[in-house]
Amino acid sequence: MGVTRTLDPEKHILYTTITGQITVAEVRADMMRLTAVPGYTPDMPGIIDMRGATAGLTSDELRQIADTIKSNPKVVSGARRALLVSSDLMYGLYRMFAAYVSDGTIEYQVFRDKEKALAWVEEGRTRKNGH
Repeated sequence: MGVTRTLDPEKHILYTTITGQITVAEVRADMMRLTAVPGYTPDMPGIIDMRGATAGLTSDELRQIADTIKSNPKVVSGARRALLVSSDLMYGLYRMFAAYVSDGTIEYQVFRDKEKALAWVEEGRTRKNGH
């Protein structure tokens, strides 16, 4: 699993691109690396582009990742994260993940269109800041 990240400090948005086979162990390891990124905060909204990734996770593995996220507020807390996918399989899998992880303080939604994903993330950021 390859991961690249870009922080937009002006918009306060995290852009992540994931390629290759996604595994629970690699996702957990990457979450810990994320907390060390300079300028990153857990409430930072983001777009996770998984269009170049392979869907190999089971529903149980997706639940494990969701539980890890929810139990570690240093990773994600009070944020909207858009998951960008390209296939029906990925769309279905990550809609299930979004349901597992969303708890009122963390909000994930699955998209196929990058502009719609960005609009949703920015709308949440604007709403949170009271603008």
